[in-house]
Amino acid sequence: MANANMAFGLRPVRYRSGAPYNGACNPYAVASDYATALAIGDPVVKAGSSIGPLATVARATAGATNQITGVIVGIVPTPSVAANGYLLASTGGTVLVADDPGLLFAVQEDSDSNAVEDTEVGLNANLASGTLNSYTKKSGFVLDSTSAGADATYQLTIQGAESRADNTFPGNYATLLVSINLHTERLGAVAGL
Repeated sequence: MANANMAFGLRPVRYRSGAPYNGACNPYAVASDYATALAIGDPVVKAGSSIGPLATVARATAGATNQITGVIVGIVPTPSVAANGYLLASTGGTVLVADDPGLLFAVQEDSDSNAVEDTEVGLNANLASGTLNSYTKKSGFVLDSTSAGADATYQLTIQGAESRADNTFPGNYATLLVSINLHTERLGAVAGL
């Protein structure tokens, strides 16, 4: 069966130890003048300031050398968030971020010119950014399937495929399990196998 092409950004699945993801997250602030909409599944990075006790974040930039603090798993409700399903640009708010460096995330690969192969498990790869889906209210980020390589400056490490009956791997638009290689809360990045 062919995989569906329906990007959702990144979704925490479990920890490296095998323990299931239990919903743990930390709150971060988004500045009211931040001009980019944010959705569940978007990777974010610390923005170098704070609002009250909360550090601010911005949407992470896709591509080599760009760090990631974690992934948005929730947005503190406001009337605007309730009406739209995501945090509108230039409104500010609080997002809940899965930021533990030991987490593994599910992400769809883009299959833009080729699919990730089983021989590429253990290699690093970058994200490709995408626009949030106004229907599903989810992130448009995907794994850039052409970027798989043994480069320590790449954002993610491919750990395997998500084990689901409707996920064909290798195959176009497969859902992969990845860890964040360029994590702001970890000591250092490593080259893929």
